[in-house]
Amino acid sequence: MNIHLRILNLSAWIVLLTILIFPGHHVTVGAARTEFGFPFRFVTQYHNEIVEGHRWFLRGIRIDLLYFLLDVAIIYVIIHGLLYFVTKLKSQKK
Repeated sequence: MNIHLRILNLSAWIVLLTILIFPGHHVTVGAARTEFGFPFRFVTQYHNEIVEGHRWFLRGIRIDLLYFLLDVAIIYVIIHGLLYFVTKLKSQKK
């Protein structure tokens, strides 16, 4: 099986854009946090009080790479399957 890098790149960008497109899931049980990502939530933002003098850009953010890679794989399979069926339908029409 060949891995198509263009489809892989597109699926990675789609997964990253799901953080902005789909609303986050706010969890109040335990530590207050908001989780982002689709279908698996791979970015977690914790809502802690920021101590003055320690304002890091990624402070309070957790990124789960395994879930990110699973999301990329799922989107890749979906796009690859759609392209396969489209090319199959075009070849049948000719």
